[in-house]
Formats: sequence, C-alpha cells, structure tokens
Amino acid sequence: MSSFALRLTALVTMLVDHAGLALFPDIGLFRCVGRLSFPLYCFLIVQGYLHTSSLRAYGRRLLLLAILSEIPFDLLIFGRIASPMEQNVLFSLLLGLMALYAADALSGKPMRVFFFTTALCLCAMIANLSYGWLGIALCLIMRYCAPNRPRLALLTGGVLLLYSLSLLLSGVMLSWVLVSFCSLFSLIPLLNYNGKRGPRHPAITFLFYAAYPLHMIALLIVRSMRLIPPYFF
Repeated sequence: MSSFALRLTALVTMLVDHAGLALFPDIGLFRCVGRLSFPLYCFLIVQGYLHTSSLRAYGRRLLLLAILSEIPFDLLIFGRIASPMEQNVLFSLLLGLMALYAADALSGKPMRVFFFTTALCLCAMIANLSYGWLGIALCLIMRYCAPNRPRLALLTGGVLLLYSLSLLLSGVMLSWVLVSFCSLFSLIPLLNYNGKRGPRHPAITFLFYAAYPLHMIALLIVRSMRLIPPYFF
C-alpha cells in the first residue's frame, strides 16, 4: 500500500468512527472500525516528518488545523463550543511531531530524549488530548522500527495493548476497552506499506487536511436535521 492508500484508509475509518459516535451510538461496529485510524495517522505523521521540505511549515499547518477543528470537535463530542474534557487528535499528532524532532535534535543524548518525550507525554495527559501519551509513543516506534517489520509489529502491537490495559486500570468500561483492542488491526495496512507515495497533488493534500474539520461539521448538520435514527425526535 502506498502512503496515499494509507491516508485514504485512515480517513475512511475515521469517518466511520465519527459517524458511529454522532449518529449510531448504539452500534459498536462503527467504533471498532474507527480504532484503525489513529495508528495509521501516527505512521503518516512520521512519513510527513521524513519527507517534508519545511518542518516548521508542517508543524504550523498541524497547529492551525488543530485550532480550527477544536470547536467542531467539542460540538460533536460534547455538544458545547468548548470542553476541557478532551482535545482533538490533531494536538496529539502535533506532540508526536515534536517528539520526532526532539529525538533527532538530541541524538546521542538518550537521557535528554527520555526526559523531553516523558514531558510531552505528561503534557498530553494533563491537557486531556485524545489518546494521551499513545500518539507520542507510536510516532517514535514507527520512526525507528519501520525498516524492521517484525520489530514494528511487536512494539506497535505491544504499546497498543498497553494503552488498552491503561484504559482498564483507569476505570474505563470493559466494553470500550474491548473496542480499543481493534486498533491492532491497523497493523495489517501498516505492514503492507510499500514505501511509495502514490498520487500527489496540492488539491489532494488540501482535501485530506480539510476533511478533518469539514466532516465533523457535516455530521453536526446531519444530526441537527434529525434525519437518521435515533435522532428522529
């Protein structure tokens, strides 16, 4: 699979996830499918980091998109303009990008890398970012283990299981913990990545970026129109 195919898979599974959350909350299959998207997006952040011509511009785009997406995210998830309970996933991916930069900038200084990435993980958890520390861990694993596919599968699968265990220990419902196990299926497209970029065009890139806030706005409109059960009344 090319990076374009991975990006399309991540986008589709995310759309399924949020459609289930917004319109079909009692159908767990939607959320199970959606668990594939985050590990794929972490992998794509790594690819973006490795191939971008301007890391600063890449980071600025992520930050701007994260800020623009926060109100639609809060409206869709919590029904209010702003909520401290959780921040959208783009902030998590931005911290993952920062961890990648720090790991390279502090190369040869493992203790500094450890303390900096630990600080980022703590920031993610204190700020209630989506997935907390997981995005940082996945980005680092996928950056340094990608050439070795068995190691990539082992460490990625291990950290995903560890995250599910942390949910269980934090008191999350067992049913949601079981749903989170479905993230392991993201290893199937990841391990079939062929190193190719696939179709490239500025318009395609823009659509992939814009899809995140726009799909949430579209779901808010559909839900407000009460066209789909259980929102008829």
